[in-house]
Amino acid sequence: MPDRVQASSKARGWWALAGLAAVICALRGGVLLYDHSLNSIDGALQTWFALDHFADGDQLGTAFQSYLGITMVLALLPVFLAFGQTLFASTLAANVAVIAGSFGAAYATVWLIRAVPPRARWQTALVLIFGFYYAAPLVAEGAGLRWPATFDPGVSLRPLRGFLPFIVLPFFVVQVRRVLRQGRALPGGLLLGLVAGVGLLWSNDAGMPLVIALTLGLVMALHRRLALLARTVAAFGLGVMAAAGAILLAVTHAAPGPWLQYNFRDVAGDQFWFFAPWDRSTRILGVGDLPNILRHGDLLSTASLIVLTLCVLWAMVQRLRGRSAPVRGSAFIVVGASVIGTALIPQIGGHIGAEYNAITFVLGACAPLIVGQRVLLRLAKPVLRSASPAKTGMVVGVAALAMVGIEAARFATIRAQTDRTTYDTGLGFHVTPEYAADLAAMRQLAQAWDAQGIAQDRRLLSVYTSPLDIAAGVDSPAPVGSLIHALGADNRASFTALVGERKVAAVTTIAPDYSGWEGWIRRANWPFFRALHENYTPIARNDQQVLWVRAETVAPPTAAATCQVSAPSRNTLALDIAAPIAGLASVSVTRQPPFATGRSAMLTVAEASPDTAATADRWADFPRYGIGNTELVSLVAPVSAGTTTRLTLEVLDGSEIGTATCTAQVFAPVDTAALPRLPEGIARYLAQGAP
Repeated sequence: MPDRVQASSKARGWWALAGLAAVICALRGGVLLYDHSLNSIDGALQTWFALDHFADGDQLGTAFQSYLGITMVLALLPVFLAFGQTLFASTLAANVAVIAGSFGAAYATVWLIRAVPPRARWQTALVLIFGFYYAAPLVAEGAGLRWPATFDPGVSLRPLRGFLPFIVLPFFVVQVRRVLRQGRALPGGLLLGLVAGVGLLWSNDAGMPLVIALTLGLVMALHRRLALLARTVAAFGLGVMAAAGAILLAVTHAAPGPWLQYNFRDVAGDQFWFFAPWDRSTRILGVGDLPNILRHGDLLSTASLIVLTLCVLWAMVQRLRGRSAPVRGSAFIVVGASVIGTALIPQIGGHIGAEYNAITFVLGACAPLIVGQRVLLRLAKPVLRSASPAKTGMVVGVAALAMVGIEAARFATIRAQTDRTTYDTGLGFHVTPEYAADLAAMRQLAQAWDAQGIAQDRRLLSVYTSPLDIAAGVDSPAPVGSLIHALGADNRASFTALVGERKVAAVTTIAPDYSGWEGWIRRANWPFFRALHENYTPIARNDQQVLWVRAETVAPPTAAATCQVSAPSRNTLALDIAAPIAGLASVSVTRQPPFATGRSAMLTVAEASPDTAATADRWADFPRYGIGNTELVSLVAPVSAGTTTRLTLEVLDGSEIGTATCTAQVFAPVDTAALPRLPEGIARYLAQGAP
């Protein structure tokens, strides 16, 4: 009878947590209906892009590339399909996954704290969620601290990456118990390996740490039974390869080569120098640079990373000494090591960012309670004795009502104050009448493309995929979707060729007055924008995008400019560009070997021009940006008559930069601010008999 009561209580607890999570998801979905972001550079569109292709069964690696990983995106498919494969459905799926992951991680964290009785786990998890995601953020905001825990999927689904080990945790616990009790290494290790193989393809920075952490966990749990450990690890490895291989062959249609090349050569090789910031202290060039991860972090997320690392190391010592339970102690090591790896790999392989440390926050804050079990048990006994069911129920009820109340109030406020009165079926949410007119204009343009017989994948190329692409119903001409993901020399060249060879009917770019990041993407990918200026002309815009169409003739540079090279130091070159007219100088730099190459010889450009006089609302680390360390370099330099623009090229690690020569030509400036709105500009364009 006690077992039945405990099982019934546990079931009610799960239903309570699931019900609360469902209510929060529903209210957040309501907010998305009236307040969905239209910002095409915030990450929501890259999620939609990958989901839309996976939903259609397209060939990964050839028809499209998924910058976000594989199985993490596949996990979003059920909600995406259920809600109509719209942009709303994509963002809702991401929100549901993050909320579910947060609830699951909270329960798993409570399970790891042995002092919490089984009957009180769901209540404790609920209170923990209220504290970390609702109450504490208000306190942190009042204290001027950035709070790391959030239900927001953010850019590139970072929180969801960190939830992977919590999803796998139950499988680890069940299979390790099975191996320890029954001594059956093959089924236990194989089943755990199959799950780990699915996780390996979750994302580039989460999958590999998971597999390594699970292997470490098996060693910690079975290190006193070496023969059993060896058989279990062998079966585990077999399962990983079988599951990962089967999934990869399925989604790539038995041709994994292009996906492997993109992820492990192009992305790994280019994201290191491509993404901001470009300060020396934000790159890990050696072991001595690792402390920079802590220096650049926020106080709370950095503290959690340090605490979690120390606690995992202590848990390993305790496990090796036999001072902790084989399963529970090893489970914490698995989750902790995996989360730490997920936070560190993108910073070591790319750039340092506090947002990655935030992945460790909730577990790191609770880690001392997990490893300090004996002390916690002594302290918890008086509390547990005085915690009557009535008092516990009251606390849990207040926390649940507060969470629902906060979410409901947010929804009601946004619903009452919104100016989005037009529902767009293509996007799945409400937009303003003005934006609805923009979408209608794009659909009118799509009808003209239909009449002209222009192929779906030769219609519209976007620097950043946007709702305009969805409204026009186009297939991206590039497998990467957006220029920001055209990593690798071949992918950048292919993306540029689409405009250089006039293969697409139209192009959208970010308006310079919408985001300072437009200045960065233009400079970092000048060959593409040079080809755009030569072959396309802008006809219309909205608040965010500029629409370009094929020009009748190629527009060459309008004037020559002078370019002089000097070498202020062994690792820097200064390019001084002067022109008789204002515009954009296209600068071609030819470097003479020998010059330093390799990862540490990262090449950056710092600009001093008429454009850099305005410093407000620019890109991060302005006026510096990264470029590929190659023999031929193509740059852009804003110029004006009577002034000199200087571009300073610097090798980040101080090594030899070599010598160079340069030439420059000037393109006339484009006044995108004066362009008509999309409905007017497209109507005028179509009236002229285009396309």
